[in-house]
Amino acid sequence: MPRVELQALPPAEAVEHFRSKGFALGFSWQDIWEGEHARAFTVAKAMRLDLLEDIRQAVDRAIAEGTTLDRFREELEPILRAKGWWGRRERVDPQTGARSLVQLGSPRRLKTIFQVNMRTSYAAGRWARITRLAATRPFLRYVAVLDSRTRPEHRTWHGTVLPVDHTWWNTHYPPNGWNCRC
Repeated sequence: MPRVELQALPPAEAVEHFRSKGFALGFSWQDIWEGEHARAFTVAKAMRLDLLEDIRQAVDRAIAEGTTLDRFREELEPILRAKGWWGRRERVDPQTGARSLVQLGSPRRLKTIFQVNMRTSYAAGRWARITRLAATRPFLRYVAVLDSRTRPEHRTWHGTVLPVDHTWWNTHYPPNGWNCRC
């Protein structure tokens, strides 16, 4: 019998969600707020469209190809360094005119950009699939990681099972807050 080799498929719904986003320039993470993040790709202090496009392309590749964080950093860091968007630099906030020393690119920032965009894109993709399959899979179960970093509130939600269309999911579908891993 011939051997069958299966190839991993990209998470189509996650890729589609990410690619549907527009761009938003913002100096501070608070400049682009809540629901806007679902519709626009943004990185605080990446105030030039070419920088934002470079970062977005790297994130897109990571989502579509299942890139690791290490590979994401290796590919993106030299591009950002070459464009002067690395390390601590003095910048002017365009809204306030205040000058301050800010953190541009760094390993920690790249990790944040990678994780936030992977988590939210995968979550949006899963939600698209969940709603599409709700007729045959009408219930969802909340699953928390349950380790020492799990928020107490998220721990109490663990194991909750409700219909897909229950209003509870409007406020509890993950990710729930900064660095939520549920």
